[in-house]
Amino acid sequence: MSSRIKITLSDEVAARLDDLAAASGEPVARVAGQMVRDSLEQLTVAARGRRSTPVDELSVTRPPWLEPYGGDRDWRQLTWGAIIALHARYPGELEELKEGWWNDDAQVETLCAFAHWRQTLDDAGRDPREELDFHFCLIAFGERLKQAGGGVAKQWKPGVAPDEWH
Repeated sequence: MSSRIKITLSDEVAARLDDLAAASGEPVARVAGQMVRDSLEQLTVAARGRRSTPVDELSVTRPPWLEPYGGDRDWRQLTWGAIIALHARYPGELEELKEGWWNDDAQVETLCAFAHWRQTLDDAGRDPREELDFHFCLIAFGERLKQAGGGVAKQWKPGVAPDEWH
């Protein structure tokens, strides 16, 4: 069983949700619903952590920037869109990202962490030092990409997710 609800968002938040949905290729309602479900799961896990509940009674979840155990098609679609948005926002820092990065676990996890970090800063950032940390780390990641080179490997052009990502 499911329920429909109506929420009111500021124009700015609604525009950001529209951008995220467009980048992921999903309807706004589906993206918003997934975000609500993810947030509720995070709150539930956090609330359990504050109580003295034995660890074995907690549901085993991964951090939101890592794909859930067993895979999750919706997570992959949202994450692909978030990485495209990150690349569009910081093209200079991510210009050396090579085609096929999604086959390298370290790069996938790093990009997912950056996308999640950026979303957290955009939604709830309060300390400018957090923003500076983000940018310093992103610049360092971009430098690592440049140093790694890639020989004849082509630079990644954001677009539709490859079949192996689905």
